[in-house]
Amino acid sequence: MSLRGPSGTTKLFLLSCTMFALGGLHAGALGVVWIYVQSDFDLSLSALGVLVSVATVGRLLTSVSSGPLINRFGIARVLIAGIGITGASLLVFAAAPFWIIVLVAAFISGVGSGVMAAGINAFAAVNFSARQMNWLHGSFGIGSTIGPLVVTTIVIDLGLAWRWAYVIFAAMRAIILLGFILTRQEWSLGEAKNKRGERAHASLRQTMRMPIVWLMVLTFMTTTGLELVAGQFSNNYLIDARLIDPKVAGSWVSMYWASLTVSRFVAGFIIARIGNGMFLRLNSLGAVFGAALLWAGISDASSLIGLAMVGFCIAPFAPLMASDTPGRVGSRHVANAIGFQFTGASLGMAVLPWLAGTLAEAFGLEILPQFLVVVMAITFLLHEATLLLEGRRRLAAVT
Repeated sequence: MSLRGPSGTTKLFLLSCTMFALGGLHAGALGVVWIYVQSDFDLSLSALGVLVSVATVGRLLTSVSSGPLINRFGIARVLIAGIGITGASLLVFAAAPFWIIVLVAAFISGVGSGVMAAGINAFAAVNFSARQMNWLHGSFGIGSTIGPLVVTTIVIDLGLAWRWAYVIFAAMRAIILLGFILTRQEWSLGEAKNKRGERAHASLRQTMRMPIVWLMVLTFMTTTGLELVAGQFSNNYLIDARLIDPKVAGSWVSMYWASLTVSRFVAGFIIARIGNGMFLRLNSLGAVFGAALLWAGISDASSLIGLAMVGFCIAPFAPLMASDTPGRVGSRHVANAIGFQFTGASLGMAVLPWLAGTLAEAFGLEILPQFLVVVMAITFLLHEATLLLEGRRRLAAVT
């Protein structure tokens, strides 16, 4: 028996996709705008790491507590609060006179984005199909592709200060916030209910007792962390370790990021035929093979294809595992479980790039594809264990 609620309307789905695209918009813009921020505040390059870390702390604080917040206040209120908080952080960023204020804005942004991402994914897991979930996450990639172009247009073509980009981003948030306020009654349709139609939610402790939840959290941690590891270090690896022309390497790094977005849209057409579990099983094996190609270094072409394969195969994990969550944990645990999953994702994005960089400094850049192979193999085992527990749960329900 499906645990999904009523299908989300097209309107709610489009609002969700727009929200994800706006998140990608300013996330993608940061890499381009940083050079201007660095100059304005007279910062070192390492300050960017501090900025990202502060935002990650804010995101962790709210993602881990998002389940109880959703259960207490409802998804609609949580989403509206998250959008409002992130919009306010963009305005603080745009007006910041001192570096410490920029860090405050980053923390506020992390707080808002953590609860908002968990809220939308919890609603989508219950109300949207696996195909829609992939397209929802793919919208983030569209936004992150457009973000750098927006900054370039504002700063270079129009000759305006970089701060105007964030004013525009905040204005976009205000518009989408109005859309969520106007549809707030419809978002409540996705809240978990028991068989009698009453609201019934598990406590964090009850959810934490489920082994399958921890398997999914660890899988979120490895896959999202690997996305960032491959994206952050691949340019250095291709140029310094594989001696590939910098222009070619840069193009393939861009292709790597594009492959994540393309994969999420393509996945929507495949999973209906073979199912989420088998699709992710094949993808995990494909990512191991891609990382192995990168490691083998047979030729420049094989290394570049391997990198693109890693991105293409890792991309569907987060949306499909979130989509499978209601069926794996039950409706009472959905909000808590997805909050835990995105906490794992934030930890993976913080810990795995740091670990990969530390290993590269100690053993050289050649360790990076080996690191990808090992962690992706662990991901395969985690996913297989998840499928095994899911199968046992279904068998127990039948017998």
